[in-house]
Amino acid sequence: MDTKLITLVIFICLSGCLTNQPGQVVVEEKSFNMVESSSQVSKTQSKKTNVKKNWSLPVDSPIQKNYSEQDGHYGLTFDNSPGQEVRSVRKGEVVYSGDRMASYGKMIIIKHAYGFYSIYNQNQELLVSEGDTIEKGELIAITGDKPFYFEMKKYEEPINPLKYL
Repeated sequence: MDTKLITLVIFICLSGCLTNQPGQVVVEEKSFNMVESSSQVSKTQSKKTNVKKNWSLPVDSPIQKNYSEQDGHYGLTFDNSPGQEVRSVRKGEVVYSGDRMASYGKMIIIKHAYGFYSIYNQNQELLVSEGDTIEKGELIAITGDKPFYFEMKKYEEPINPLKYL
């Protein structure tokens, strides 16, 4: 067989664009972290009976202030009590644990798969160190006197945590 033909066949097979109907390409979304709109949920509700989220809340407290780009509030502020447990929202690696940024208090940054970062601010006590591998729900800090503040980023861009939590 001609090497150009072999290369073309391999390229087509790897591209995932082969269908039984010539001229048609089917694109299928396989993201694990997509949030469905209410109209999509009603259409697919009969198909999906048990949807499990891959993320969890960092503290067991009501949200005092939501994410708002208009207000420049790029995270969630919780109405917590001092001494509450702070838990990782998802499996990841601690890339920062410290208090070098005074306005954020004691802070932890965890890097997750697919370019996600979770940032835990205003802690009283940090229980993890840089380089630690953290599991979802693992105890990582204890809240302080100030309201606990939580942010999420996709690469460097702030994102609304409520789309994932």
